[in-house]
Amino acid sequence: MSERPADIATRLADAAGGGRVAHSGFMDEADAASCLARLRAAGVAASAAGGVPAAARRVVTARPGHVPAAARSLAALYLPGVHDPGEARAALQAAGVAEDRLGDAVIHEDGVSVIAGDDLAASFRGPVRVQGREAEVEAVPLSRVARGTTKTVGLVVPSLRADVLGAKAFGASRSWFVKGVAGGKVRVDGETAGKSTVLEPGSELWAEGLGRARLLAVEGETKRGNLKVRVEVEKP
Repeated sequence: MSERPADIATRLADAAGGGRVAHSGFMDEADAASCLARLRAAGVAASAAGGVPAAARRVVTARPGHVPAAARSLAALYLPGVHDPGEARAALQAAGVAEDRLGDAVIHEDGVSVIAGDDLAASFRGPVRVQGREAEVEAVPLSRVARGTTKTVGLVVPSLRADVLGAKAFGASRSWFVKGVAGGKVRVDGETAGKSTVLEPGSELWAEGLGRARLLAVEGETKRGNLKVRVEVEKP
């Protein structure tokens, strides 16, 4: 059985409390967001990275308070001639790579890249077998698999509700975003958002098909009582 987000958060918090930087393996979006929220609630400095904006699989890093920043070093394994992300991941796992060592798969015109730790990318030796044939594997830097955008923006919103903040962050209509919430396509800190779900500084909102928005800070109010917020928006 895979390790639960709560157990991972406890392990990372213990390491950070002992003065060490510690990383999880790659986790699915909901689990990584839940782990981050638990660490934040415990007062532990933490972050997550997946190698590309709006990555659905990320590594969570916890660090002691005196360490200003830390992140897992990532690269990618490129499989030329492979065009199905699922087949690329399955081939690497069949070659002995654990699932939690593999991040998102990125499709290119001539192959697929699977994000991984730079140590795995540097040490892995192919080829692997895909649909009965051999496929070479090449370690490549993240610059070769770049996609998406990350932007920090200042917004003015009437409230911190998920539907309000999410619609504004992604430039979507409020009514359209409300439908996404009702359809279970929006999560906050790993939990399915409801119509009354509210974000707090540090919270992450994930909207299926749109990306991730992280509430960085609430910076005050306007004269009309709206909130000035700073949000980091990741789009695939």
